[in-house]
Amino acid sequence: MDLKCLFHIKAKPRGWVWKGVIPAGQLSLLIGEQGVGKSLLALDLAARMTQGLGGPHDDDTGKRGSVILFISQDDLEGIVRPRLDAAGADEKWIHCVESEDLDKEDAEELCAPRWAFREDCDVYMLGTYLDGLRDMGQPVRLIIIDPASVFLDIPDGQRDIKLRGMIAKLRDLAARSGAAILFLAQPSNSGIGKRNSWLPIPRALAEAARSVWMIVRDIDEPERRLLLPVSTNLCETPDGFGFTIRDNRIDWEPEPVSLTAEQFHAMATEPKSSSLDEEELSELSRAAEWLKLRLSDGYVLSTIVREEARANTITVRTLRKAYLLLGCRRGKETIAEGRWFWRLPGRTAIAVPSNSIEVDQTVTNLIELEQDENRGETL
Repeated sequence: MDLKCLFHIKAKPRGWVWKGVIPAGQLSLLIGEQGVGKSLLALDLAARMTQGLGGPHDDDTGKRGSVILFISQDDLEGIVRPRLDAAGADEKWIHCVESEDLDKEDAEELCAPRWAFREDCDVYMLGTYLDGLRDMGQPVRLIIIDPASVFLDIPDGQRDIKLRGMIAKLRDLAARSGAAILFLAQPSNSGIGKRNSWLPIPRALAEAARSVWMIVRDIDEPERRLLLPVSTNLCETPDGFGFTIRDNRIDWEPEPVSLTAEQFHAMATEPKSSSLDEEELSELSRAAEWLKLRLSDGYVLSTIVREEARANTITVRTLRKAYLLLGCRRGKETIAEGRWFWRLPGRTAIAVPSNSIEVDQTVTNLIELEQDENRGETL
């Protein structure tokens, strides 16, 4: 056992690829259901790296750097390249690990990768590539591994021990090179009923990642996405981000989202009827009166409503309950790239209930009514 005095250990300043979201020299994890936009978001970030930019809303620009892509489930020519071009990526700073040529039998398998991280030599080869790009004046800022389950392909029976060892080697490589390694994964359905059961598998990766984020669909606007923090131990829990996908690109919203993934999960799965204490009822009443007044003149863009609600210290959960309580409706402008809006119901707005029992019944009825109506209502 070797002991080292703290006097001889120099503190290293913390760096960020995306401030508060993707730390430099560390492992990060992005999770979300299939089709929610994980890969597109990762490529948007990759394009930013090649332009010398930080993440969306970063005040300071970062250093320009290369990006290495390990992608198995998307065609490079038909999907990856067009997405990177749309995001403005500099092609000379993007490097892709391609799938090898497959015979007919192997071609029936799902996008078999050229190689996966199984042995020490695999990590060594990647480290050699990083050194070569650095010597060429193209230091690597970001490595994207999409999906983690394919490239961390450890044989059954050895999975836990081997996987933890391989993740530790990749973590050391990230620390030595200063590059951020971003893994993409889908949530697991295992462990139903347990706290954080919606976290992804493998568990070893979730534990090793210094920053874990999740993409979800907005409850009220299915076309809107939310990028929300799951866990981070490098800074205070940051705000989330809202975005939509337009023309193969990420369209980021200017305002932050004051919501964590756990809060969203609780909000999305809460019972239709739940008792409110006196303080919650007071907040809901205030939010409902505010929302009714704000929408009294007609249609208001939902982004504006959320921004102004935030300024009036109304939480996302309380705003949603007020929306349901008033029987509000949503729709989308019929123009190209139309925006979502909120409005009061066509009938006379209901009075705000005065007690918890009335709130329970009203919210339950309105949720059922909302589910029966056309979610694609337009102006």
